[in-house]
Amino acid sequence: MTVLIGLDVGTTGVRMECYTVEGEVISSGRAPIERQETDHWLEAIECAARSAVTDRVAGDPEKLLTIQSTSGTAILIDEYGRPVFPPQMYYERAAQEAEELSRLPSARELSEKGETLSATSPLPKIIRLRRSSPEAFRKVRWILSPTTWLLYRLHLPEGERWVNIETDWTNALKFGEDITLERPDWFKPIFMDSDVPLQLLPEIVECGAYIGEAESSFASKIGVGKAKLYQGMTDGNAAALAIGCFETADFGFTCGTTTAIKYVSREMKPNRAIYYHKHPFKGYLAGAAPVTAGVLEWFAKKILGISVAEAMELAQPIEAGEEPIYFPQGDRSPFYDANLGASMIKIWPDEISDVRARGRLIRAIVTGLTLFEDSYIQLFEQLFPEKISEVRITGGGSKTKWWNQLRATIYQRPVKVVEERPGIGALIPVVMKEKIYGTLREAERNLIKVLSIEHPGEIPKAYVEMREKFMERWRLIQQAST
Repeated sequence: MTVLIGLDVGTTGVRMECYTVEGEVISSGRAPIERQETDHWLEAIECAARSAVTDRVAGDPEKLLTIQSTSGTAILIDEYGRPVFPPQMYYERAAQEAEELSRLPSARELSEKGETLSATSPLPKIIRLRRSSPEAFRKVRWILSPTTWLLYRLHLPEGERWVNIETDWTNALKFGEDITLERPDWFKPIFMDSDVPLQLLPEIVECGAYIGEAESSFASKIGVGKAKLYQGMTDGNAAALAIGCFETADFGFTCGTTTAIKYVSREMKPNRAIYYHKHPFKGYLAGAAPVTAGVLEWFAKKILGISVAEAMELAQPIEAGEEPIYFPQGDRSPFYDANLGASMIKIWPDEISDVRARGRLIRAIVTGLTLFEDSYIQLFEQLFPEKISEVRITGGGSKTKWWNQLRATIYQRPVKVVEERPGIGALIPVVMKEKIYGTLREAERNLIKVLSIEHPGEIPKAYVEMREKFMERWRLIQQAST
């Protein structure tokens, strides 16, 4: 029997799940990540593996394993794979260095190729480390993503020099990759201008490319010794495959603290509100990763002192148009404005119950987030000729039925809720490379599970106006906030 092992290493925790090729879940494990340090990542993986790697899994001779993890985090290691600095997390900022980079012609040229460098990009933080700690920086041999570092941590025996390291092209993007080439490669001018040696970067290869067997003692310790290892993906791109974004105009997103929006396009059309990855199979994955539902959780817990589930119960009975109008923060997509916080307009101190007043505020956030999601449907249909026929969603923000019904109504499209299956997205290029399935749709039938479908109702008049004016009003708020 062949066992497929998917390892998802996120910001707050690790999820490990083992599947048969028919998509049956054999076993799974989860563990929190206490601190953003590589030792803590390994401890969390070991903890998750105690439940996931059962005797049945450990004893199977054919184990295929890959990893998906955060995009834009940088691990700077020495020649033996040992971290020289703490992980440079994707959410950390190096504003001064980013400002300097933005003035370079090469940075503008890279932006035209689909990747805009910002304060949270890896390169500004790498430059800051080189300047602030030159002695330590001289020990750096490789600059890797978490996905790549973890895969080679499983692959190479401890104490062996790390040579001929490769990375997948989704994890390479935010470091400074040119995906307009037939075979993606590093955009050399930006590294020359920023004085970051190209030899510190791995060779870029396809998602799902074979690496080798898991030969480290750590791999044996967690029960995956001799497993076949394959190049992984960023979590956002893996999530796109995990909901079935394979063909042109397929669209969907993972909704959580951050909304990972993905659309399959034939070509690249630069737009500040989106970035592009090369699709593992054909075309491109156009996307965005705005911070969204984090405010919903913050507002429920910090302002109202209740759980998100309780907040959603308060919001459900509110009539369309009764709520204020909410606009998410704009420090990431679509504005990249560090000063644009979340805002709410049309708040009226009506004589209503406390419960209804609180429900209105939560409903405003939910409606605003839904209108924001819808704005990307409109944007992609403006940029590309193909129409989006349905929307696929997964993640924690997809578990409330009435919100999904609201989504279908505002989008005026069916909404398919897909089961969240850790590691499945990154495994799809692997199973296709190994010819386990003949077509992508066969892989989809076996590995991707649709939980429910919500169909659109008639859109309320209040939401028609809100939908039409949402982006225009948001831009005016941005102008007022500067």
